[in-house]
Amino acid sequence: MVGLRGKQAELDALLEQLAGLEQQLADTMAEKDRLESEVKLCAQKLERAEQLIGGLGGEKDRWTLAAEQLGSRYDLLTGDMLLSAAVITYLGPFTSTYREEAVAKWEALCRADEVPSSPTFSLQAALGDPVKVREWMIAGLPSDAFSVSNGVMVANSRRWPLMIDPQ
Repeated sequence: MVGLRGKQAELDALLEQLAGLEQQLADTMAEKDRLESEVKLCAQKLERAEQLIGGLGGEKDRWTLAAEQLGSRYDLLTGDMLLSAAVITYLGPFTSTYREEAVAKWEALCRADEVPSSPTFSLQAALGDPVKVREWMIAGLPSDAFSVSNGVMVANSRRWPLMIDPQ
């Protein structure tokens, strides 16, 4: 009987040890499954990131070009704003031919005094908002340069400028 109880105690200890090992196996398998799913998720994220970076590669070129254009426009801003202020202040009541002649003279003066400005000044290019201009045209403003310039002058004036109606 003593030998049987000793063997049963030994068997109970081995069963207990076996249960502990089985629990450890279950925990390790759960950890393995979790890590595998994490690896799969990371692989998906990496693939999506590569797709995004590939898609944004062209955007880098576009943004670089846009930054260069803004830099060159920034350099010309002084003269363009000088001419814009002069046009809004002085040329509202005059015809389009007189405006063009005056702007040409002012451009020549800017070049003579080495004031950086655009090679060909346009009030619409300097101060015009393409979205607003399109809205004006939809609302009935004629699409000629004179009418658009008048609209830009009115939109950028603090007071009510004196204008000539081209019609």
